[in-house]
Amino acid sequence: MTKRICLSGADMYELEEVFTGRRGIASVRTGYINAAPNARHEDVATGAAGGRMGIEICYDPKKIDISQLLDLHFAVVTPYSIDGQGYVRGSMYRAGVFYESAEDEPQIQLYLTFLAGKGRCPATGEHLTLNDPNSSAAARRVLHATMERLTSFQTAADEHQGYLKQHPETETYIDLARLRELVKF
Repeated sequence: MTKRICLSGADMYELEEVFTGRRGIASVRTGYINAAPNARHEDVATGAAGGRMGIEICYDPKKIDISQLLDLHFAVVTPYSIDGQGYVRGSMYRAGVFYESAEDEPQIQLYLTFLAGKGRCPATGEHLTLNDPNSSAAARRVLHATMERLTSFQTAADEHQGYLKQHPETETYIDLARLRELVKF
């Protein structure tokens, strides 16, 4: 039995490379998440079709769980950037987790809640302030990653599948070589 989840937040080619070949992952495809029907690459890239650019992952939950997928995703995608990262910018690149199964919703919500509170000092009372780096509202990190029910995934054209394998000279924001050294699962 395989499950499906879609992720966004960076260049879809880089995300495809990050997840391809990992233990427990049956397939990874680039495409358009929750976009208008029959959306083309240009339509999503300009915002005309709505939705996000990202990847679809089919995985075996007995070999890799959703928290491991999210750990890897948010190791390479910052959930605190409002729209994308690196050279990809716009609402179509906002970090997101798109789930199909209602049983995944609480786990994803818990994970994003953890990220939202990461780096914040625990509450200590209304008159006591610890050395809290986030006590200033201006300095506080705000979580912009979203979670949504997956309503559609449209696979990108063949030329967008395995793009970095076909074009290894492409410069990437994610240091894929370093990631391969550090992450083994």
